[in-house]
Amino acid sequence: MKKFTLILLIISLLSTSCFSQKTKKKVYKRAKKVKVITKPIAEPVAITEKDIQQGICGSIVWKSGNLMPSPDSQVPKPKGVQRELFVYELTSSEQATLQNGFYKAVVTNFVKSIKSDAEGKFCLALPEGKYSLFVKEGDKGLYANQFDEEGYIFPVKITKDNLSMVVFTIDYRATY
Repeated sequence: MKKFTLILLIISLLSTSCFSQKTKKKVYKRAKKVKVITKPIAEPVAITEKDIQQGICGSIVWKSGNLMPSPDSQVPKPKGVQRELFVYELTSSEQATLQNGFYKAVVTNFVKSIKSDAEGKFCLALPEGKYSLFVKEGDKGLYANQFDEEGYIFPVKITKDNLSMVVFTIDYRATY
């Protein structure tokens, strides 16, 4: 609940202070015209860190339920899950349409997608640059829950001949 309230606060602050009405209308019009690209991809081939030299590797994990620490119970460990990870050009909060906690439209260009294995692990080769990551959550839309101080959604920077390690936590059904 705290995370949801924080997200609402950030969105309201951004929508009231940082951008003029003209800019907001322009982004909204553009976002209405763009649909989220969620084309299915072929079954994943086991790609490991040894197979690529530049890009991202990591895991997608699921957290749900009451995760509030307590002396009476232990917090369960996150569980690796199979999901499709979508990579877009670096995307700010203003460049994506958020509805009920899920993104319905992203204005920036779609780059690549990959399906994680049953344990949630993935590796994806990418050119140098800055990207935003999203996970497809069925018919709900795209999900992302990390932001930087400039309002970019789940930003990842890829540098020459390096792998960026990522843990993408899906926790919209968790309480902290």
